[in-house]
Amino acid sequence: MGYDLHITRAKSWALNAKHRISADEWLAYVEKDPELSLSRDGGPYFAKWNGRSKLNEPWLDWHDGNIQTKNPDEALIDKMVAIACELGAAVQGDDGEIYQSGHEPPRHPQLSVLDRLRYRLRALLTARPLKEIDPPFRVGDRVVDTFQRIATVIEIDPKSNHGLGKVKVRYEDGREMSSMLVAPGLSPIQDSAKEN
Repeated sequence: MGYDLHITRAKSWALNAKHRISADEWLAYVEKDPELSLSRDGGPYFAKWNGRSKLNEPWLDWHDGNIQTKNPDEALIDKMVAIACELGAAVQGDDGEIYQSGHEPPRHPQLSVLDRLRYRLRALLTARPLKEIDPPFRVGDRVVDTFQRIATVIEIDPKSNHGLGKVKVRYEDGREMSSMLVAPGLSPIQDSAKEN
């Protein structure tokens, strides 16, 4: 999982219906900031930051009226605070704490039990669902792996591995191997009898 930080105009990032940052505002900000660049492979509002970060590829993404990232380092938190100032917003953690800098501990507002529960539920609900995997083979089909070895599919579980799926095959020598269904390296063998 991970811990998200949010740039939000709302008192609670999880309850921001009346205090949204619009997608257009975010795109306009990215366009004028030379340290940010859109990277469409993460979605239409996903931006990479080229600042001095310990992270390999620090990023920010607009979602549902807030701008967020996961597990930021101190430098990225400082950048988020600067962006929040420009947008008339604040930087808030999943539990509602307010960050004023990446080098200071956050302020923890006194929250009711109900507010804490709302934050936790909202954090779970914002996870983007993975697209269901539809492999080109079924249980019982013959497949060939990347090393041109022939095997038979003996199990497919699209829900395992946190939604990445699992496929299990048995080779002709009796060995069994499992791999993720997302990129198994397996291709179906076309049966010439079925084609005729």
